[in-house]
Amino acid sequence: MAGYSISACAPAFNEAGNIERVVRAFADTLGGAGVDYEIIIVDDGSSDATPRVLERLRSEEPALRVLTHRKNEGYGKSLRDAFAAAAKDYVFYTDADGQFDLGEMLAFLPLLDGVSSVVGYRVGRAEGALRRFVSRGYNLLVRVLFGLKVRDVDCSFKFLPRRELQALGLHSDKFFIDTELMVKLKRAGVPVLERGVRHLPREHGRSTVSPTHIFTTLREIGGLLAERRKKETGPGRGPRVREEVD
Repeated sequence: MAGYSISACAPAFNEAGNIERVVRAFADTLGGAGVDYEIIIVDDGSSDATPRVLERLRSEEPALRVLTHRKNEGYGKSLRDAFAAAAKDYVFYTDADGQFDLGEMLAFLPLLDGVSSVVGYRVGRAEGALRRFVSRGYNLLVRVLFGLKVRDVDCSFKFLPRRELQALGLHSDKFFIDTELMVKLKRAGVPVLERGVRHLPREHGRSTVSPTHIFTTLREIGGLLAERRKKETGPGRGPRVREEVD
């Protein structure tokens, strides 16, 4: 796996029970494979022990960089700050809740040789029936509105080319960031490959997704549609998305 250059990023809000496991998994997986890597964790105004855990880890993991928000600024803002700080050739991002086996990153790396972006879709989703139903409906909505033919737009297991990512002009501060990112990759003609990744139960803490995010997301969908009408001079041709089958 030597020859790859990866900025591994994760936003963290009150993830004291999970964050050490995630940081260690990044280091063990990428370091063990001989990858040139850095770890960027954005502490998004955590009120639990997350800052103290990160401070200790920073002295133990030389590849770890910690960005800190004094107050909670949102998932999207945390990711945008991580993307802006990234210095390696590719950016990988995931959540800090430990719901993925980060060892699966190594199966994604060789796929980058054929395309510039590889994004995951969750297999065996470890969440309730309502969340799965809402997710399916949302994926259908973005497919209809934006022609975005991906199976799981919100899956936080993505490898992206840093230069193209930093040039996208992302704006979302909230959970819409995943959709905005994928839509703008499509508009920019950046090739994308999909691959399944196992989804695991959360061991500590709780999700920060709430019903209020639905209304925020609907507003941001309207904004992205308006941006398309304003900036596009004609119908765009996005890349064809392929699915990698094990």
